[in-house]
Formats: sequence, C-alpha cells, structure tokens
Amino acid sequence: MTASRGPRPTPAPARSGRSTKKSSATTAPDAPGPDDFVSEPVADIRTLGVVALKGDAGPALEIVRAFAQAHPEVRVYLNGYLRPHAGRGLTVQPDAVLATKVDALLSLGGDGTFLTAARLGHARGIPVLGVNLGRTGFLADASLDNLASILEDLMVRAYTLRHRLVLQVEQRRGAKTLFRDIALNEVAFAGLMGGQMAELEVKANGQFLTTYRVDGLLVSTPTGSTAHALSAGGPIIHPATHSLLLTPMNPASLSVRPLILPDAMAIEVRHAGELATGGKKARASVNIFADGRIHGALRSGDVVRITRHSDRLHIIRPRGATYFEALRNKLGWTGDRDLRSGRATSG
Repeated sequence: MTASRGPRPTPAPARSGRSTKKSSATTAPDAPGPDDFVSEPVADIRTLGVVALKGDAGPALEIVRAFAQAHPEVRVYLNGYLRPHAGRGLTVQPDAVLATKVDALLSLGGDGTFLTAARLGHARGIPVLGVNLGRTGFLADASLDNLASILEDLMVRAYTLRHRLVLQVEQRRGAKTLFRDIALNEVAFAGLMGGQMAELEVKANGQFLTTYRVDGLLVSTPTGSTAHALSAGGPIIHPATHSLLLTPMNPASLSVRPLILPDAMAIEVRHAGELATGGKKARASVNIFADGRIHGALRSGDVVRITRHSDRLHIIRPRGATYFEALRNKLGWTGDRDLRSGRATSG
C-alpha cells in the first residue's frame, strides 16, 4: 500500500514575476515530479532587487548597470553592501523595501548569499535568480558569462519558475515559543565546539523514531540534500520530490543511516543527553542552526518542531538550464551531453 504524502500547499495568488500556472513537460523536461513544482511567469518584471554580502560584485554590477540603462522602465535597487556601486540607474534601498517592493531578486555570490535573498523574498512570493560568484553554487543558475542574456530573457518572460520546499522551524520551551524561522536547505543540530556528542530524541508525527547519539543531525529539504547533507554522506534528492531527509553526522553506531521521510510529517527534536562533569551530570549543550543562522542552545525540556511551510520559495530557472546539468557541472560528473543526438559522451 502506498503511503499518503498529505495535502499539498495551496499556491498563493500570482504576483509580478510569479505564477501558479502549470507547465507542460515540453517546458520542464528535467522535472519528473508533480507539475506544481514548475510554472510559467505571468507578469513582467519592472522592479529588480540586487543582493550581495561579500566579495567583489563589481563586474556583475556593471552588467546590471548596462541592463538598467538599456531598460529605463525597470527600477533596480541595491542592498546596503552594494552602496559603493550606486548611481547611474542603480539605487540603494533597505532590506524592507527589497522584501516587499520588487518583482524579482538577483543574488550575487554563493549559496550563502542566495539563502539571504531567499529569506527576503519568501514571505511575499518574490522569485530569486542566483548568479554564482563563488565556487560550487548549487542554487545559482547564472554566471557572469550569461548574466547579460539572462537579464534580457527576464524582460520577455523566457524563463520558468521552480517552486522549492521550505521548512518552518520553531523552538518551544513549555508554552513559550523562543524563535520561529524558515530554512530552504536544512535545520542543523550540533554539539558545542564540535567536542561533545549530541543525544537527540526524534519523533515523526508524534511517534518515537529513535535517539541519535551523533556529532550533529541535519533535517534537510530536497534542495538541501546537495548542501551539508551531501558532505555528511546523505543522498541527492531531486527537488521535485515530496520528502524530508534526516542525516546523522558521525553517529556512534554504524547502523544509523540517512532516512528519507514524507514532507507532510512533523519532526520533533528534543535534547536527551547528559554529560558527566566532576562527578555530576549536566546537560550537554546543542546548538540549533537554520540555514547556517545560529539560534542558540537546545536545553532540557525544549522541543524543536520542524514542518513543511505552507509557501514555497520561487527560483528563476533560465531557459536551457536543467537540474541534471547542474549536478554534472557542479559535482564534476563525467559525461557531456550531445545536444544533437541526446547521447551522453565521456570526457
């Protein structure tokens, strides 16, 4: 009997740069999952926000500036880090404006920058385009070489939108909620300073699963399966998959393996470990992270609840880009696709 994966989130109403329209297989050949993971844009982009956090974004900004000058009908707003590049068609705006007043966000950097842009755009359904200025950059489909042409494609809606699962995470202490946040990649639990093993009791939909004795534990989305979970030995999961991934980091037992669960399940994590100190027992500390943002320690009696957020993140996928191509290029897999014959060739 096939297990039910629960009701899917209801798509939010369409806005500029976003669509709930279904895409056919001819426009999304790399998406074997349900059509609600892919859609076509239904509105023009007339306001573009640009986000960077570190590094030299100057070359990318010159391409953006040329685009803005060629399209005076499009307003381009920069975040505070890019202030030195303001002027000549580019205006600096606070994050509050970028999170509410733009039709699309452009992330200049690596995956860390993309995750910051995702947090800005998620609440209002603003789609994000990643421009990889770092190393691997799994979340970025654009580069300096093709940025100019991709920006032109945005003007004629020559792209698709990919809708990615987002996690909602909250820490509770009794009736009090200590924090609530979102994560596109993963929620991580780790012993302090890497010198303490964490003992974590995990429940799925209220049913006891196991107590992990590990250096850390990752609860990841399919998108996050190519982030820290991949380094910890977890599988790669196609983003058009209704699933969550639990990946133990350096478990005390070799029988503890990565586990894939339906994304409709609610995961609860409780601190269950003790550490002997000077003849007394004290609770070992466990830090909580959401996409790398630390939220403090998990204490005795605290419960962290992780669920599927009702709204997905919308990623701009340029035409011609595919998920499998990204895996080959970014992981260095062998085999170049012969576009004329469809055959894979070595080299």
